[in-house]
Amino acid sequence: MTTSSLVVTDAMSAPWWAALGEGRLLVQRNPASGTWQWYPRDHCLDDLSIEPEWVQVSGHGTLFTYSVIHRGHSRLAAPYICALVELAEGPLMLSQLHGIAFDEITIGMDVSVAFIEVDSSTLLPVFRPRSHP
Repeated sequence: MTTSSLVVTDAMSAPWWAALGEGRLLVQRNPASGTWQWYPRDHCLDDLSIEPEWVQVSGHGTLFTYSVIHRGHSRLAAPYICALVELAEGPLMLSQLHGIAFDEITIGMDVSVAFIEVDSSTLLPVFRPRSHP
């Protein structure tokens, strides 16, 4: 029996997946203007003629907003927290929030990236509360 991978990789996203496998978080940036962008694309949003570069980010940010998902994807155990994180570098990244009870979550709380293994060859970034700066 063949099982399908949880992720689809292509030439454009390959650097991101490779960095995740090493425990690093990359985000795209316009090399001319310095403008950050997330989600990945093959062009810069502020200048369609420029190809973005992949840059390692700090992995620190603040919780912009969130939602508790009570009934979701069959591969994820519900309930879980879908989080929109504003990275320290500026872009918003959609992920999950781990390591905190639902009633302790506050908008604006400091978070940092962590990596969870979803299968033997795939790590995904999630965020956890940051206990100290």
